Amino acid sequence: MMTDEINRALRELEARRGASNENAMRVAGEMIAGVRARGDAFVREQVERFDGVTIDDILITPREASIDAAMRDAIELAIERIDAFHRPQLPQSYRWNAIEHRVRALRRVGIYVPGGRAVYLSTLIMCAVPARIAGVRELVVITTPSAASRDELHYACTRLGITAIYQCGGAAGIAAAALGTESLERVDKIVGPGNQYVTAAKAQLVGTVGIDMTAGPTELVVIGDESSNTELIQADLDAQAEHGPDSAVICISIGCSLDVRATLNFSVTSVDDAVAITDRIAPEHVSIHARGAAGLAEKLENCGAIFCGPFSPVAAGDYVAGPNHVLPTGGSARFFSPLGVYDFVKRSNVIALSSDELAEISEAGERIAAFEGLPKHAASMAIRKRGR
Repeated sequence: MMTDEINRALRELEARRGASNENAMRVAGEMIAGVRARGDAFVREQVERFDGVTIDDILITPREASIDAAMRDAIELAIERIDAFHRPQLPQSYRWNAIEHRVRALRRVGIYVPGGRAVYLSTLIMCAVPARIAGVRELVVITTPSAASRDELHYACTRLGITAIYQCGGAAGIAAAALGTESLERVDKIVGPGNQYVTAAKAQLVGTVGIDMTAGPTELVVIGDESSNTELIQADLDAQAEHGPDSAVICISIGCSLDVRATLNFSVTSVDDAVAITDRIAPEHVSIHARGAAGLAEKLENCGAIFCGPFSPVAAGDYVAGPNHVLPTGGSARFFSPLGVYDFVKRSNVIALSSDELAEISEAGERIAAFEGLPKHAASMAIRKRGR
């Protein structure tokens, strides 16, 4: 049973999520209009404005780079585990009678790699590995000039078969990749999280380009009980809060009150209450520190990724566990899924009916078409029965 206090706190959380960021949408709209009107010149101006550098070439090619051996081994381990986890996701074409369901890889995909306070190599790996498994022919990175200068980024790009780097971050970078400019070929889909301006630009360009999801601030729900190690819980909460002040880190304690620092800290009487609250929040991450973690995880419906037990820190999932860290946020885990191989393919249906097959089904099709008030649809089927 949720108390009035818990209900009120959840409504406030939902209201914050639902509030549109008018400023971010306005800025993104201006960036899209600028790229559409002025192309490369506008992009260079935004790079100088936001990054404080003047660049001659927006488009560069990843170079061979030598990096620290320990860092190289860490990247290789991450790639190995992420590849092994994602490879079974590859969808297959199939045939049914004279009809084919065809699965083909996307041709050209842009990977947005945040490059503000840090260079998110992990995001590059999480996006590029499943794209490669799917068979995407051309992968490009969209990032800031400072990120594009790092040897580690170039090593990862060459290792993962990246063909180009677009040196333009933020909403302008998203617009340039989606629309194309004099020097930048447009992509078919953009994946990878970014700040509020990146998210706003992706949202406004849906239809012009495919996107993975509109990712918002990081979210974590920790479920604990009196058996939990609060030091480990606090470490997980602090790690996700490190993403920024708008991160939502929430603790739900079953049958006790755990003394931890969190955005919200709830105490409930039963596992079912904890599950109901978590499913209502539908968070990006859930970390279960309570007894019977596997059984509790089985009850949860709405979340991007679940981490069970004291030795499954969420941070491991951010880097080297294997599953993808590009996850639905803002309650969208009710209907969105983690990024995967399936996000890098498109599906088509190929219909090649024989005369006999059409004759067998045509009457039913004609009847439905007539009911819908589309007589020419019916006629286009009926005409083919003449002279059989």
